[in-house]
Amino acid sequence: MATKERTGIIKSFRRGQHVVHDYVTIVEVEGDVDRAALVGARVDWKREDGFQIRGRVQSPHGNGRAVLVRWRKGFPPQGIGGRVTIRAE
Repeated sequence: MATKERTGIIKSFRRGQHVVHDYVTIVEVEGDVDRAALVGARVDWKREDGFQIRGRVQSPHGNGRAVLVRWRKGFPPQGIGGRVTIRAE
């Protein structure tokens, strides 16, 4: 089965009333997609200088097209609004 690549935009960190989870971000997936099928998919974020962070889709988020992505490292706040590549395998 071939892998299908999708793109998404990082909207925000996962937040609570008293805490910001810097390892988990909310990503809005572009296009029409079954979010439950994306759980476990690999996600890559690349900065212009070549720095890269990898993560995985953790779960759907809300009623729209958003998913939660858990990163291997703490995600930099400058990356909010950036694009990611999602590869379902």
